[in-house]
Amino acid sequence: MPNDVNIYCDESRYSNPDDPYLVIGAVKCLRDKKPEIVAVLNEIKRQYGIGGEFGWKSASPNKGDFYKAAIDWFVDCDDLLFRCVVVNKGNLWSSDDEDGFYVAYHQLLYHWLVPGNTYHVYLDKKKNSRQRRVDTLRRKTQWYMPNGCELACMEEVESRECALVQVADLLIGCMGYEWNGHTDPSRYPDASKFKVELCSHLARRLGRPSLRFSTWRTEEKFNVFAFGE
Repeated sequence: MPNDVNIYCDESRYSNPDDPYLVIGAVKCLRDKKPEIVAVLNEIKRQYGIGGEFGWKSASPNKGDFYKAAIDWFVDCDDLLFRCVVVNKGNLWSSDDEDGFYVAYHQLLYHWLVPGNTYHVYLDKKKNSRQRRVDTLRRKTQWYMPNGCELACMEEVESRECALVQVADLLIGCMGYEWNGHTDPSRYPDASKFKVELCSHLARRLGRPSLRFSTWRTEEKFNVFAFGE
């Protein structure tokens, strides 16, 4: 049966130019399930006194119980799925490479698209973002969509106004921190101990020894594709 599906995308933003990996990822849910999913998340935020936007950048020990609860909620929420592409920048592209941007998003979205479904894709709006980039990505996505899929919209949204973009940002942040080695004290002795702990918490909940892993294409809940390795 055809479905309307929402996809909320974000990409990692690491200030360290030595980080070899960029992570582009998204969470996905049925469109009619979104209000229920967000209502449960908002209740968790209320329980822990989180009034505004959350995400990887603002993850800190004083909000630690909330962030762990948010991860637990995501893992246990059957209606919300995650996929990310871990891009080896040195092998594929520079951070300013437009072609690399489109290739990475192609890898992220293509294998998530099911013939017959209609998709609504939302990207986190970046400072100084170029509308041409979104327009081009929309056009390219329409070109390579499997037969029978429909792209209803692809547009930028403000992360502070979109809770599920914030969820994507948190999960992408965990993946980027692990893949770029920030959880290794021998390499980064001054790394955030809380963020290291948060990565470990997510890995445990996923039944993994760490977050440095990739999955089969058919993995549904937490799908990871290492691109350019």
